[in-house]
Amino acid sequence: MASKGQVISQPGQQYGVEKAQYDQQGMQMNPYPVVVQPGMAPQGGMMMQQPQGMIMQQPQGMMMQAPPNVMIPAGLPPGLAYLAGLSEVKVHQILELAEVLIGWERNNKYDICNSQGQKFMFAKEDTDCCTRQFCGVSRPFQMNITDNMGQPLMALDRPFRCQGSLCWCCCLQEMEIQSPPGVVQGTVKEIWTCWTPKYQVFNAQNQVVFTIVGECCYCKCCTDVIFHVYEGDGDGGQEICSIVKHWGGCREVFGGANDFTINFPADMDLMRKMLLFGATFLIDFNYFEYNRN
Repeated sequence: MASKGQVISQPGQQYGVEKAQYDQQGMQMNPYPVVVQPGMAPQGGMMMQQPQGMIMQQPQGMMMQAPPNVMIPAGLPPGLAYLAGLSEVKVHQILELAEVLIGWERNNKYDICNSQGQKFMFAKEDTDCCTRQFCGVSRPFQMNITDNMGQPLMALDRPFRCQGSLCWCCCLQEMEIQSPPGVVQGTVKEIWTCWTPKYQVFNAQNQVVFTIVGECCYCKCCTDVIFHVYEGDGDGGQEICSIVKHWGGCREVFGGANDFTINFPADMDLMRKMLLFGATFLIDFNYFEYNRN
């Protein structure tokens, strides 16, 4: 018989199932939360019965469940299936204290969430330190996008382009959208206009899929900025959805952290959702990252 407080190893206490404590009479006391990883059974093939009142903890890095009967275009990673069932995606930039306190440019990081704020993807810029400090927002970068398990899903590749009042009409921005990383599925290109921000999104066959048009005054304070998305080249086309850049208050003023919401039509296919989602990052770097520097 074990003394009080001694941890007794019981059959089946492997594969994420926590141990419990027993008193001198063999009665279980102060049990730890039982955690069983999905798809894994305890030793011996039998599942331990959960004691009454026990709280099940959600494992970190859990994969979000994709809706049933989702068709994934050939060549795309299966991890993108969850995106196919969403009508709204939130892009939340993570605030970097080093940038706020000392102005030291860090790699941008973003949480990608559904409409309930549940994260299902993560985006992180991959740029060396010298390039970030000396090139600023004009820097070339690769944005790596993974699922909650760290599996690569997408990559966004933007080459170096000068930004500023002297070269705004000749150094237009563009960015490749790759999925899986290394396989180009589309391109986002900035279109020259006198006043309003404008982009066109091309598929792998170099056909115009979307035209994105922003507002004339995109540096608004205390209000959201809307980018309207039109089918095709935008000439007389119908507005099908929008990309909304939200006013971030102190996070935006002092930290330059931006939040976006992408609204998709219910019948939009996965490939087009992925291209529109990727275009949001070029908009962020081209206008909102630039205007805080």
